Amino acid sequence: MKRVGINDIATYLDISRNTVSKVMNDRGRVSDNIRTKVIETAIELGYTKLPEHLLKEHKMSQEHQEVEVSKAKNILVLAIAPDFSTFWGNIINGITNELTDKGFTCLYNFLNFDQERVFEVPSIIKEVDIAGIIVMNLYNKEAMEKLATTGIPVVYFDIPLGVDIIEMNTDVVVLEGRKSIYKITRHLIEQGDEILGFIGDTSYCKSIKERWLGFVNAHEHAGLKLHNEYCFTSHRQGHFYFEKETEGAIESLVHDINLLPDAFVCANDVIAQKVIKKLANYGVRVPEDIRISGFDDIFRGDEESQLTSVYIDIHQVGRRLAEQVVWRINNPDREHEVVKICGKIQYRQSTNR
Repeated sequence: MKRVGINDIATYLDISRNTVSKVMNDRGRVSDNIRTKVIETAIELGYTKLPEHLLKEHKMSQEHQEVEVSKAKNILVLAIAPDFSTFWGNIINGITNELTDKGFTCLYNFLNFDQERVFEVPSIIKEVDIAGIIVMNLYNKEAMEKLATTGIPVVYFDIPLGVDIIEMNTDVVVLEGRKSIYKITRHLIEQGDEILGFIGDTSYCKSIKERWLGFVNAHEHAGLKLHNEYCFTSHRQGHFYFEKETEGAIESLVHDINLLPDAFVCANDVIAQKVIKKLANYGVRVPEDIRISGFDDIFRGDEESQLTSVYIDIHQVGRRLAEQVVWRINNPDREHEVVKICGKIQYRQSTNR
């Protein structure tokens, strides 16, 4: 049987004999990629003069690769009772697509409102090797504290009010809202609307609170009185997403059109749609009798929708959440981050006089 020499390795890899010699003798500069190929080929072809330190190097590299392969590749998406609307559907698709592209498996755990209120770390975290967690729609500080005890990297999409992000040692992705709602409110004021209302639960999460502050700031900068009697911001279990909550917010006003504000700035499109529907039942027209705006632009592409809103590519938000959790897994000691994603205001007929 022919003894394998340096020439055979060089011929097999289609490189120069001198390059192989450099690797064997640790002389001269050779790229890490070529170095690895030379060592692997030498072993594969049965080269018997491979230096001991190169054999050890190869062995250590293999062990490292085995460890990498054995690392958890499961990402848990933890969410509170998503309704699989276009909004949540797109964000979940974005997360799934990005994680799949990066070689991760996406696992989902959906909780109801009672499970959020009395939160316990999901059993799947104990049963499956989880590399990272993406949390959406969970606004419970105690739940965040419990998840922090798992030692698993967590990325949140929005957070409850009163949470110290630094103390929680977590990353957060949020949607910009204060400046956008400020501009929409100023647009209404500049058109001549002086009595404006706001509908959105400002008591439970950072994003809605920021939108409310934008609404307030616009009044302050315009020197306009804030009409609290038309601002429905108190805590609701369904955060004004439930039909009865939105109806209750405006029912005392709609029996007399003269009692309505000039406009309602709504915390999101779901609330805005419910308000428009309720007003229509009483013959109140948008925008002739009242102006309405929303946020998220979930009805984008619907030719019948003329709702002024703030467009954000939610599918890309999902991808951004996935990118962040993978980055955190690979960079556990880096400073934690708050990622703010900005949208674009879409002015439409619902806010035009």
